[in-house]
Amino acid sequence: MVRGSSSGVVGAWSAATLILFVSIGQVVAQEDSTLLVKIFCGLLSLVVVACFLRMQSLLVRGRPGRQLRTLAGAQVVASLLVLALGGAWMTLALALTTVLLLTAWPQRFLLVAGLGALDVAVMLGRHDGTSNESILVICVTTVVIAFTLYSMTRLYVVLDELRRTREQIARVRVDEERLRISRDLHDLLGRTLVSASLRNEAALRLLDHDIERCRDQLTALRSSIIDGQARLRALTSGPTLIGLNDELASARELFERLGLRAEVDAVVVDDPAIDQTLAAVVREAVTNTLKHGQPTWCRIGVRHESLAIVVSVVNDGVTSTAQDGGAHTGLDDIRARVESLGGVLTAGPVPGGQFRVIARVPRVPALTPDGDAALELTNSPETAAS
Repeated sequence: MVRGSSSGVVGAWSAATLILFVSIGQVVAQEDSTLLVKIFCGLLSLVVVACFLRMQSLLVRGRPGRQLRTLAGAQVVASLLVLALGGAWMTLALALTTVLLLTAWPQRFLLVAGLGALDVAVMLGRHDGTSNESILVICVTTVVIAFTLYSMTRLYVVLDELRRTREQIARVRVDEERLRISRDLHDLLGRTLVSASLRNEAALRLLDHDIERCRDQLTALRSSIIDGQARLRALTSGPTLIGLNDELASARELFERLGLRAEVDAVVVDDPAIDQTLAAVVREAVTNTLKHGQPTWCRIGVRHESLAIVVSVVNDGVTSTAQDGGAHTGLDDIRARVESLGGVLTAGPVPGGQFRVIARVPRVPALTPDGDAALELTNSPETAAS
């Protein structure tokens, strides 16, 4: 609960209790009323206060419904009876408060005006010697008390909504952080684990006939594991910011160490958001190349188009799993990141036993005034072919 938010409810309950005692006092002070009428009006005053407190409790807990309307109607009827029979006008302030809380502005104005007119009519009809000036003061006081109780209750409701909103925002941020960690774990450590597995297999094959090369593979394996540990520690301190140039250099080095041919042709990307997204595309594509295929070469290209920046990763050695469209949860996540920037990502096998991943991210809004941007982005011949 927001600190201090309960002060509105405490104040309203205190005021309602005070109104109850004042109303009973007004009923008892009427000399022209019988004892039975005074008892009846006192019980009605208690009903008004109890209905108000119950209504307020339901309202601040966010439980609107038919029960609120029933309680509101009971308050209005009981307060008018107390006013007519016992001359106690204080309970009408609680009825006005309920009207203010449960109705919209047009109906609220009409109902408040109607209750005020009934108050004046009943006071004038009692002929108990009350002057017109006193009746006006009573009406104004009733309205002031009603607006004060309304403000107290609304204070609590608004602060409680603020508390719930903050809790919801906190939960959303926790979910976003979990998604970030999950995505970064997959992006950053997936390739490291695949590389370590390949080096371990190579070391096992070389163990019996080439100790020196086996030692080189084990040394490289150790370096990969240390690098993975460093990246894992980085995940706990904030988002991992690895640029496209670093990813391209890392991919080239990884392929060379594994004895695979790597062709990298890239241009500079100035936009940080696009740079990070394309880096994630390259990272995921290279990881899937090593994990799901048996490549002998890989070609990575980054180029500028008139309205977009395009990255493509093509490799051979496609396995049957990739040909059959095996599940790629990582690619789905990367596709969502590309689409969040207004881009398009396509991935799939192409003729010649190859697999191609293409991401096209606009450098300008997807739609220009003449509509050419969206046309170029979505209808590019290369995108259609893939």
